[in-house]
Amino acid sequence: VSQSRYKDVENRTWRTKFRGRVLIHAGVSDDFYRHVAKIESNPEQFPLYRKLWEDGRTFLHTGRILGSVEIVDCVINHPSIWVEKCEPIYKYGTDKIVQATYNWVLANPIKFAKPIPAKGKLSFWEYEGELPEII
Repeated sequence: VSQSRYKDVENRTWRTKFRGRVLIHAGVSDDFYRHVAKIESNPEQFPLYRKLWEDGRTFLHTGRILGSVEIVDCVINHPSIWVEKCEPIYKYGTDKIVQATYNWVLANPIKFAKPIPAKGKLSFWEYEGELPEII
Protein backbone atom coordinates (compact mmCIF):
# COMPACT_ATOMS: atom_id res chain seq x y z
CA VAL A 1 0.00 0.00 0.00
CA SER A 2 1.29 3.44 -0.92
CA GLN A 3 2.20 5.48 2.15
CA SER A 4 2.39 8.86 0.45
CA ARG A 5 2.39 11.83 2.82
CA TYR A 6 0.17 13.83 0.49
CA LYS A 7 -2.97 12.98 -1.42
CA ASP A 8 -1.46 11.04 -4.29
CA VAL A 9 -4.65 10.14 -6.17
CA GLU A 10 -7.87 11.90 -7.10
CA ASN A 11 -10.92 9.62 -7.41
CA ARG A 12 -13.25 10.36 -10.32
CA THR A 13 -16.05 8.58 -12.15
CA TRP A 14 -14.45 9.46 -15.47
CA ARG A 15 -11.13 8.58 -17.05
CA THR A 16 -8.71 11.25 -18.25
CA LYS A 17 -5.98 10.95 -20.87
CA PHE A 18 -4.56 14.31 -19.76
CA ARG A 19 -1.03 14.20 -18.36
CA GLY A 20 0.60 17.31 -16.98
CA ARG A 21 0.31 20.06 -14.38
CA VAL A 22 -3.11 21.22 -13.16
CA LEU A 23 -4.22 23.68 -10.50
CA ILE A 24 -5.69 22.41 -7.23
CA HIS A 25 -9.01 24.10 -6.45
CA ALA A 26 -10.64 23.49 -3.07
CA GLY A 27 -14.35 23.67 -3.57
CA VAL A 28 -16.94 23.40 -0.85
CA SER A 29 -18.24 19.84 -0.92
CA ASP A 30 -18.78 16.76 1.21
CA ASP A 31 -15.68 15.16 -0.37
CA PHE A 32 -13.53 18.03 0.88
CA TYR A 33 -14.71 17.59 4.45
CA ARG A 34 -14.29 13.79 4.22
CA HIS A 35 -10.61 14.31 3.35
CA VAL A 36 -10.21 16.69 6.29
CA ALA A 37 -11.78 14.11 8.62
CA LYS A 38 -9.28 11.50 7.36
CA ILE A 39 -6.41 13.92 8.01
CA GLU A 40 -7.63 14.85 11.48
CA SER A 41 -8.11 11.20 12.48
CA ASN A 42 -4.47 10.44 11.58
CA PRO A 43 -2.59 13.78 11.37
CA GLU A 44 0.94 12.36 11.66
CA GLN A 45 0.44 10.46 8.39
CA PHE A 46 -0.54 13.52 6.33
CA PRO A 47 1.67 16.47 7.36
CA LEU A 48 2.28 17.79 3.82
CA TYR A 49 -1.39 17.63 2.88
CA ARG A 50 -2.33 19.52 6.04
CA LYS A 51 0.10 22.29 5.10
CA LEU A 52 -2.26 23.27 2.27
CA TRP A 53 -4.30 24.94 4.99
CA GLU A 54 -3.24 27.63 7.45
CA ASP A 55 -4.82 25.62 10.25
CA GLY A 56 -6.33 22.27 9.24
CA ARG A 57 -8.49 22.08 12.35
CA THR A 58 -10.10 25.50 12.47
CA PHE A 59 -9.90 27.28 9.09
CA LEU A 60 -10.03 25.67 5.66
CA HIS A 61 -9.35 27.45 2.38
CA THR A 62 -12.41 26.67 0.29
CA GLY A 63 -13.32 28.37 -2.96
CA ARG A 64 -9.60 28.93 -3.64
CA ILE A 65 -6.74 27.63 -5.76
CA LEU A 66 -4.27 26.13 -3.28
CA GLY A 67 -1.46 25.01 -5.56
CA SER A 68 -0.78 22.68 -8.44
CA VAL A 69 0.05 19.04 -9.08
CA GLU A 70 0.96 16.82 -12.02
CA ILE A 71 -1.43 14.13 -13.29
CA VAL A 72 0.93 11.29 -14.25
CA ASP A 73 -1.45 8.38 -14.80
CA CYS A 74 -5.07 7.23 -14.63
CA VAL A 75 -5.78 3.73 -13.30
CA ILE A 76 -8.34 1.65 -11.43
CA ASN A 77 -7.61 0.39 -7.88
CA HIS A 78 -4.27 2.13 -7.28
CA PRO A 79 -2.61 0.99 -3.99
CA SER A 80 -2.86 4.46 -2.37
CA ILE A 81 -4.70 4.83 0.93
CA TRP A 82 -6.73 7.62 -0.74
CA VAL A 83 -8.27 5.28 -3.34
CA GLU A 84 -11.94 4.41 -3.49
CA LYS A 85 -11.71 0.77 -4.58
CA CYS A 86 -14.19 -0.57 -7.11
CA GLU A 87 -14.97 -3.49 -9.35
CA PRO A 88 -15.34 -2.09 -12.87
CA ILE A 89 -18.59 -2.84 -14.69
CA TYR A 90 -18.13 -3.97 -18.28
CA LYS A 91 -20.46 -3.70 -21.26
CA TYR A 92 -22.01 -7.14 -21.64
CA GLY A 93 -19.82 -9.43 -23.74
CA THR A 94 -16.99 -6.89 -24.14
CA ASP A 95 -13.93 -5.58 -22.33
CA LYS A 96 -15.29 -1.99 -22.47
CA ILE A 97 -15.67 -0.44 -19.01
CA VAL A 98 -19.00 1.36 -18.57
CA GLN A 99 -18.67 2.24 -14.88
CA ALA A 100 -15.67 2.53 -12.56
CA THR A 101 -13.89 4.76 -10.08
CA TYR A 102 -10.79 6.06 -11.84
CA ASN A 103 -7.76 7.05 -9.78
CA TRP A 104 -5.86 9.96 -11.27
CA VAL A 105 -2.30 9.43 -10.05
CA LEU A 106 -0.73 12.66 -8.76
CA ALA A 107 2.90 13.73 -8.31
CA ASN A 108 5.06 16.78 -7.56
CA PRO A 109 2.60 18.96 -5.62
CA ILE A 110 3.30 22.65 -5.21
CA LYS A 111 1.64 24.68 -2.44
CA PHE A 112 1.04 28.35 -3.19
CA ALA A 113 2.17 30.69 -0.41
CA LYS A 114 -1.17 32.49 -0.63
CA PRO A 115 -4.38 30.75 -1.81
CA ILE A 116 -6.06 32.43 -4.78
CA PRO A 117 -9.82 33.07 -4.55
CA ALA A 118 -11.58 31.43 -7.51
CA LYS A 119 -15.04 30.15 -8.25
CA GLY A 120 -14.82 26.53 -9.29
CA LYS A 121 -16.53 24.71 -12.15
CA LEU A 122 -17.16 21.09 -13.04
CA SER A 123 -14.53 19.13 -14.98
CA PHE A 124 -11.35 20.84 -16.21
CA TRP A 125 -11.58 24.60 -16.62
CA GLU A 126 -9.27 27.45 -17.55
CA TYR A 127 -8.26 29.91 -14.85
CA GLU A 128 -7.90 33.40 -16.35
CA GLY A 129 -6.28 35.19 -13.38
CA GLU A 130 -2.73 35.76 -12.23
CA LEU A 131 -0.72 32.83 -10.89
CA PRO A 132 2.45 32.74 -8.79
CA GLU A 133 5.74 32.38 -10.68
CA ILE A 134 6.40 29.04 -8.99
CA ILE A 135 4.27 26.94 -11.37
